[in-house]
Amino acid sequence: MRIINIHQSDAETISVFDDSNEPLDEYCVQLANLMKMGNVAVLKTSSASVVLRPSKIVGIKVEDGAVIQEIETPPASTPQPEECQAKQEVLEDIITDVDN
Repeated sequence: MRIINIHQSDAETISVFDDSNEPLDEYCVQLANLMKMGNVAVLKTSSASVVLRPSKIVGIKVEDGAVIQEIETPPASTPQPEECQAKQEVLEDIITDVDN
């Protein structure tokens, strides 16, 4: 899944998703052609259609959703803070009686 963020000069960023299997470089070329259009352009993706004014677009960022998910998800071997505290509590022993 791809995440497309359209940054505009005078409005909020528009984010849409697309399930295209097309190579990223070819996909970006098609988006660049969108910027060459006249007053109004339509961007159609698998999740939405967006009517845009290319003259108001500052930039378009295309991210591969699988890569983003890998970056945001911590590796399984990294202990979480709660796990570290639990391990510390388990390792503490208190001796109350001593037999000789």
